[in-house]
Amino acid sequence: MAWIDWTIVGLYIASAIGIGAWFTRKASQGTSDFFVAGRSLGWFVAGTSIVATTFAADTPVFVSAMSRTDGIAANWFWWSVLIGQVATATIFARLWRRSEVITDVEFVQLRYGSGPITTVLRIFKSFFQGVGINCVIMAAVTLAMVKITTVLLGIDPQHTWIVLLVLGLVGLLYSAMSGLYGVVYTDIVQFSLAMVGSIGLAIIAYIDASSGDGLMSKLTTATEFKPELLQFFPRYDEISWPLFTFIVYIMVLWWASAPGKGYSVQRLLATKSERDAKLAFLWYAFLHYVMRPWPWIVVGILSLIYFPTVDDPEHVFPLMIDHFLPTGLKGIMVAAMLAAFMSTIDTHLNWGASYLVNDVYQPYMVKNATPNHYVWIARFVMVFIMAGAIIATTLIPDILSAFKFIGVFFAGIGTVMIARWFWWRVNAQTELASLIATVLVGTLVLVFVPNLEIDGEAVDRFGLRILITTFGVAAIWIPVALFSSTEPSKAAIAFHNKMQIGGIGWNKISPVHSALKVGLYEWVLVMSLLLCILLGTGKLLFHEWLVGGILMSVAALLVIPFMKLLKRARQS
Repeated sequence: MAWIDWTIVGLYIASAIGIGAWFTRKASQGTSDFFVAGRSLGWFVAGTSIVATTFAADTPVFVSAMSRTDGIAANWFWWSVLIGQVATATIFARLWRRSEVITDVEFVQLRYGSGPITTVLRIFKSFFQGVGINCVIMAAVTLAMVKITTVLLGIDPQHTWIVLLVLGLVGLLYSAMSGLYGVVYTDIVQFSLAMVGSIGLAIIAYIDASSGDGLMSKLTTATEFKPELLQFFPRYDEISWPLFTFIVYIMVLWWASAPGKGYSVQRLLATKSERDAKLAFLWYAFLHYVMRPWPWIVVGILSLIYFPTVDDPEHVFPLMIDHFLPTGLKGIMVAAMLAAFMSTIDTHLNWGASYLVNDVYQPYMVKNATPNHYVWIARFVMVFIMAGAIIATTLIPDILSAFKFIGVFFAGIGTVMIARWFWWRVNAQTELASLIATVLVGTLVLVFVPNLEIDGEAVDRFGLRILITTFGVAAIWIPVALFSSTEPSKAAIAFHNKMQIGGIGWNKISPVHSALKVGLYEWVLVMSLLLCILLGTGKLLFHEWLVGGILMSVAALLVIPFMKLLKRARQS
């Protein structure tokens, strides 16, 4: 890296600290300001912040590696989540903002009322999500940065940890100073850098590969290239594990993401209005599934031409950066990767602290303290979460394994997370039973349903683990709901009166007109539009002109009703 590249990196780090200092006074006014930015965010800032956080240092690394080794179809591991996340935008985003809670864990108090089981549930979820799951995610991000800095900066792996510790401390510093304010506004800078770098890398590599004999000719003669790598779907004319896994992704995996969770809900709760919450998640879905995927996938696939054999496929993204990007653009990309690391770290520190302070410390340990007291406790909690993440980094084998580990556990609670919005019978006992069952069943399937090796090839049975966990946990919580709720509780009635969701699941209390039909129509419309653009873009990139043209034409037609949807959202 040249001096100008290091200058760009230094300017980003300085700007992040400056943003943190700017918002320190505002964030110190209380937990509402520190954790949900005083509910002041517009849709653009909130939506961009969500997608910036999901653009961690690990995502381009594992997407490019997965595309290189398992092909384009392997991306349904995360593409399938589009189905659920569009439901978040069209159905759940408004409801979350209407709830006016500070965290999604606090929602259990609103939904189920006070009581010992609610207390146990709230504390359990705070530690399970805020510490356990949180540290695994942060560990995956840190592992990715180890690989990136080792390749790009030429730093010895043993010394890489010093660099990451410094970056982690910088992220801890500005997020502790400024709370969610600093997190979301540094996210805007991070996402801009990341997209400029990623798209620039993909365009340069694509143009270079297209020269001479042409892209497809070079690909097909690459040492490790296989035609199935360019298939968008597994073969459906034969029964196989990839086909089974794909069906599970499309039919089941997205359930856990549909109602929204974690830091994405935190951003929805921080918006100015229900309208902003809905538009924020629509904007996020567009950026996440239309703008971001193909630069990473293209880089992963084209790496077969330039790096025919690699020991670790998760090194190909930084290798392609080092190979193609000129001075200046390389600095932007390195700054983007460092920014992506810090962006995810700062979000998870703030998000994890929000659980432990808002849902454990404040309601059950030290009540009625000053707002400034709780903000300082949050800052101290961030330090301990950071330490937990560093320990977790030493325990995970690779990035994709970490995500699949998390996926198995969240699959189990997906059904009850949806049902608690639409069925009065779901109560605190029900949700606690689902969480306990998820931990037990998820652990059992991880132990007793390992991956296989058939004819010398590894077979990933992640789809089977998801299926067993989802339906195994549902078989436990549904009977608990039926037998523990014979009449609507006062908490269920109060929740119904506040939220006015309506639908058959609330008719026992009182019939209310449900907007669910409109939400379902919007869900199908937006999902179809995004999928047509996503798949159509890929088909065109790899020279399948007819199919790509048809998909993009259908997308153009769907834009008309989509614009009407946006107009209604802006007017509401």
